Amino acid sequence: MSDEAKREVLFLIIPEYADWEFAVLAPGLRRGFGLWAPQYEVKVVAPEDGPAMSIGGFRCLPDYTFETMPNDYAALVLVGGLNWWGEEAQRVVPIVWQALARNVALGAICDASAFLGAHGFLNEADHTSNGLAYLKQRAGAAYTGEARYHAVPSVRDGKLVTASGCGFVDFACHMLAALEAADEKSVAMMRQAFTSGIFPEIPEN
Repeated sequence: MSDEAKREVLFLIIPEYADWEFAVLAPGLRRGFGLWAPQYEVKVVAPEDGPAMSIGGFRCLPDYTFETMPNDYAALVLVGGLNWWGEEAQRVVPIVWQALARNVALGAICDASAFLGAHGFLNEADHTSNGLAYLKQRAGAAYTGEARYHAVPSVRDGKLVTASGCGFVDFACHMLAALEAADEKSVAMMRQAFTSGIFPEIPEN
């Protein structure tokens, strides 16, 4: 993996993606909130060229398409949304297999976590989603990992991180840990800030 590839975290979106679900993680990686030195570049992957619209109506211009995305990168983040059950999502399956084969950090939040369940990726790992009943209904017979489901906002099992659509703060914390992007104290300060609404006092250099 090149030095440039080591720095890229790919956020994979499908139109009608959930724009709030990476609102903490992406700036945490790219700027560090003044709490730690940023180590990663944020890149967006979408099915096609051209703007992709979010649930909230924001349009994002991707850096890569599914066909032009690099083979080497530091992490893959599957952003939830409303279209994880169509043809575009099916094209993500080999991308996930590649990420797992390369042992990079893999995150999936909201319906993207249920998508992983529907393709058997959660059966041997601790995980969460938008509720167990929802996950079982969405994932169907391919999902046999109920014993390893945890009813919490986000779960990290090694380099695999899953979360509910409301668990984006914990999701960010777990992804930062999986990427070793910040120390535990700094991540705890960030978590406290985004759960309390009170910005932490940043130590002077």
